[in-house]
Amino acid sequence: MSYGDVEDNAYDDFDNNEDGLEHWRWCEYLSVLEASMLVVGLSPSVYEPANPARLREGEFHRIGTSNHTNNYFHSREFPPVFRAIYYAILNGELDCYFAHRARNIPTTSHGDRNFDECPEQNEDMISYDTLIRSNAKVTSNFELSEWGNGKRFYFTREPDWERSTVKVDDLKEWMQKRGRMPVFFFPNIRADSDAFRDPAHEHFSAELDLAVTAWQALLPKRKFPGGIKAAIEKWIEDNPEAWRGGEPLSGAAKDRIATLINWNKGGGAPKAGG
Repeated sequence: MSYGDVEDNAYDDFDNNEDGLEHWRWCEYLSVLEASMLVVGLSPSVYEPANPARLREGEFHRIGTSNHTNNYFHSREFPPVFRAIYYAILNGELDCYFAHRARNIPTTSHGDRNFDECPEQNEDMISYDTLIRSNAKVTSNFELSEWGNGKRFYFTREPDWERSTVKVDDLKEWMQKRGRMPVFFFPNIRADSDAFRDPAHEHFSAELDLAVTAWQALLPKRKFPGGIKAAIEKWIEDNPEAWRGGEPLSGAAKDRIATLINWNKGGGAPKAGG
């Protein structure tokens, strides 16, 4: 039995395990991975990269399980969001507390001499003295053998995005400058945009409310044999409960609403499809 088989069989409801996002709003700092997941609605409490080496591909599975089909999840939204955030960091647009993975430099012996083994393609060598004297915001994952000399080691050039962190306020400011306001980071935006629908709001306009309701109701329709304005007027007549004004809807108000949301301003016979 492979890793995760027992856990695989224990989960039947794959689509309903994204609870707990609200609690992530307690965090003042998030890793780049966590922030990217939260933008697209993935809970870091539930999912983790299915293959950390291929983080950019947006492949996740439920934490504690294998990559079996019923636990595997591919997010098409994640790769562009993740790319945008880490490029902003690498370009200096967004501050980040970088973390890098490191390892002791392995050696081989030939006779009485020791030689450093070559680094991997994505690695560089750095000395401990250089690192601790740096003013850069750098930490490193020192999972190093006690048998290493502790003076020099190889580190991975690319930051460890699972541990490199950004300040949430900085991230939100960067998003706003780009005109991006995902629901997790801006939960009140949607509520504010619907404030005009609240009859208790001091700026409530019953005509505006009805106009938006009628426009949304007619979205699925594609053909308007009698004309668009006539279709709007008929919908208003057929749905009197949609009017939430303090006084009865007048004919003049109905005409204003139908004129406002009539997208066929040219008039005349409707074109095919409205």
